[in-house]
Amino acid sequence: MSPFASGSITFAAAIGAIAMKFAAPPILRRFGFRNVLVVNALIAGAFIALPAAFTPATPVLLITALLLVGGFFRSLQFTSVNALQFADIPRERMSAATTLTSVAQQLSLSIGISVGAMALEFSTNTSDGAIEADSFRPAFLLIGVLAMLSVVPFLFLSKDAADEMSGRRPAPDPVTAMRERG
Repeated sequence: MSPFASGSITFAAAIGAIAMKFAAPPILRRFGFRNVLVVNALIAGAFIALPAAFTPATPVLLITALLLVGGFFRSLQFTSVNALQFADIPRERMSAATTLTSVAQQLSLSIGISVGAMALEFSTNTSDGAIEADSFRPAFLLIGVLAMLSVVPFLFLSKDAADEMSGRRPAPDPVTAMRERG
């Protein structure tokens, strides 16, 4: 494919990501952060691994649709994790938390790209060294599995994690909260 044709297909993931921004609040309100993060880690990881199954015979419309849906679920995961990171941060510490979060995100992206590149390098070293479409399969599968493994820390979240933020539970009235404390 030409770079334009290839880019046009992968652009579908960005459209899915934008569409998700409108859907995230009601999804989080309905199911809660923990449930969304656990289930969606598996779904997003599967969609990351899915391109390993694409062949030249895979219809372009199917690839485009799958990338659109995958972009939706990956964006839901990023949005949910980002919101959860700031759930308990006091306003005066928000700037420092934002900086730390940005560094952690960039580091994790760099690690993911490095792992994918190593998988690609390994797959080309086992053949004649030429990079072909099949060379990318191990990288997609490995990164997809790693994304699915992110479910582990989410399993340890409390069932009501960030419920006040998602609107599942209203924030306590400050006067009532003070009376309950003593």
